[in-house]
Amino acid sequence: MKRPNKLHAAASVAACKLTRLILRKTGRGGTAIPGIVGLKVSKNILAAVSQGMKIVVVTGTNGKTTTCNMIEHALTSAGHDCLLNKSGANLMHGIASDLICSADWKGKARHEYAVLECDEAALKQIVPYIRPRAIVVTNLFSDQVDRYGGVQNTLREIRTGVERSPKSVLVLNAEDPLSASLAIDVPNKIVWYGLDKTVGTQGNVDLSDAGKCPKCGGEYTYDYHIYADLGGFRCPECGHKRQDPDVAVTSITQKTSDGSVVRMRSGKKAAEQDVRIALPAVYNIYNAAASVAAILALKLPAREAVDALSSARASFGRLETFELNGNRLQMILVKNPAGCNQAFSYITGLGEDFSAVLCLNNRTGDGHDISWIETTDYEKLVSDPHLKKIYAGGDCAEELCSRLKKAGADDRILESFTDYSTLVEKLKTEPNPVFLLPNYTSMMELRDALSPETGAKDFWE
Repeated sequence: MKRPNKLHAAASVAACKLTRLILRKTGRGGTAIPGIVGLKVSKNILAAVSQGMKIVVVTGTNGKTTTCNMIEHALTSAGHDCLLNKSGANLMHGIASDLICSADWKGKARHEYAVLECDEAALKQIVPYIRPRAIVVTNLFSDQVDRYGGVQNTLREIRTGVERSPKSVLVLNAEDPLSASLAIDVPNKIVWYGLDKTVGTQGNVDLSDAGKCPKCGGEYTYDYHIYADLGGFRCPECGHKRQDPDVAVTSITQKTSDGSVVRMRSGKKAAEQDVRIALPAVYNIYNAAASVAAILALKLPAREAVDALSSARASFGRLETFELNGNRLQMILVKNPAGCNQAFSYITGLGEDFSAVLCLNNRTGDGHDISWIETTDYEKLVSDPHLKKIYAGGDCAEELCSRLKKAGADDRILESFTDYSTLVEKLKTEPNPVFLLPNYTSMMELRDALSPETGAKDFWE
């Protein structure tokens, strides 16, 4: 990709930085608009500001933000200078904002590494400019069907991005049949990560996203399941199957609300070791394995990632913990059946009394189609004897309450709300830990209401 001349690069950087400064001085995030301005001044500016950087791009349905956070934490803990698009603005203009603003006034990169969260459909737009060293794909599940039109379309979007970046190392989930299919007929080097059969079944089985064998069209069978359609898939017709991972979790020895302890092999010839992951839930074990695999893809020692997992921080809205009047509130972003079901498995598996706040919007940032709540296992949540109270809100509170009642929620513990400030006042008197389960735009609103009471930082900080 042709880079802009020095004058155009400097003008683009100046316009982008000034726009962000003005927006943030006025209390706005400045996530996408600065990038729009910078790209209007110079459409190829990303080729200049990314030159010389070792870039990891993370895409996929669930786990992008947390995986990015883990990779960046590993790099900075090991002493490397690293940029992270921490605001989560993962479309073309949001990524452009962070990359351009991170450059010096001449348009030269100031960081050695960059870890960039990227929307699945935006991958093909971005990779030709930034030439990433590695592309991490977390998983592929049905999500925002009104936008993507189904998970197979999402797969095609990512495949197009991969085809436009043939020199990038692909870091792929060995147990996800869709993500794994990206390795077929590409020149890219592959680094695999996953959970072995010895980990055992960790959640409900749902093969609706698995599709058919991309080589022969046959139906998959499974030697074992982890959750959803993740597991030891294989096609009995042609032999296409799960690959032996380079980074493998061989057992889970401890799971608590504060994290997990696992046995991990960080290389096919490496010895197993005990690894502490400071974030809870099985899906974060996958994210942790992906982060180690990404470090290997960068040709750095695996220990740099493994050592950092014990101090990994929660990402914005992803198992982020707040303290309100001495009580613990934990926020878990949920936006599709696979992620929501895993959140329920984590919460109900703790074996402690709790209350839950469920928020559902159907805005552009969420996807207008909320039919996914019908196939989500709310029955698992409401049947837990430790559940003491459910608050339901958001633009689609009525539909959410209807689904909860269909799942068996008792009217005596189910309460709808319309105002987040009122909800926060109620939560101040909650006697039990509270789990906050919003989708994306409702998370932003709920977090805004909580911030004055809990001291939470703005999402771009």
